[in-house]
Amino acid sequence: MRAQIRISRLHRHAIDILQHSAEELEKKVEERTAELLKKNAELEQFAYIASHDLQEPLRKIRTFSELLQKSLQKGNTANNYFEKIQSSAERMTQLIKDVLHYSRLSNKEENFVQIDLNTILQQVRGDFDLLIEQKQATINNNTLPTVKGIPLQLQQLFTNLIGNSLKFTDKQPVITIYGTMMPASEVPFYPGLQEHVAYVKLEFSDNGIGFEQQFAERIFAIFQRLNERKAYAGTGIGLALCKKIVENHHGVIRASGRLNEGATFTVILPA
Repeated sequence: MRAQIRISRLHRHAIDILQHSAEELEKKVEERTAELLKKNAELEQFAYIASHDLQEPLRKIRTFSELLQKSLQKGNTANNYFEKIQSSAERMTQLIKDVLHYSRLSNKEENFVQIDLNTILQQVRGDFDLLIEQKQATINNNTLPTVKGIPLQLQQLFTNLIGNSLKFTDKQPVITIYGTMMPASEVPFYPGLQEHVAYVKLEFSDNGIGFEQQFAERIFAIFQRLNERKAYAGTGIGLALCKKIVENHHGVIRASGRLNEGATFTVILPA
């Protein structure tokens, strides 16, 4: 009887300790979560303010360098320097815009609506009309499905993926966009997807410079570049934006490619 009473007391004591530890842990998790949410909000606000404050002096640099360049005679060696100033300012402006877009993607309050991806593709093709004509690019696609998503973000997704295919190439671009409902049997091959959820599978393929498959994960990290800045324009944020957009839509994005033989980006989104 004494042994049973002692065991019972020890058991209650152990339960009390576990309960107290669980409460302490829960309290610490809540405090840490609140702290992280506060820091994330502050970071978003900082990125937004900094981006706007930085754009104004850059606009002045571009404007006054253009005015000075126009005042010079043709053939003046200083023209070269002004072109470099304008090119650098333009690249910095694009970088700021991309950082601003990236910070805004943390906003979870935007509404999801039913979107026809064919409309998104048509809008993006219109935006790239001049570049498509200059590079004599060919864009092929089937009839894309509809998904539930955030229109502006999905337009950014298409813009970045198609824009990369147009930029990162040494030949006449050929881009293929193929969309279909993904068979349920493929879901287990993509960690992060949920069973019993219908998904749309989109493939963006091109014949560009490609990349070595060992870098397939690295290319989605922010500010990561696998090529020379001088050879190909870019800020190193585009694919990081794509990844964040897809994750905001509870989907996944994968990349496959071969150096100098093109790349394929597979995007899977809930229908």
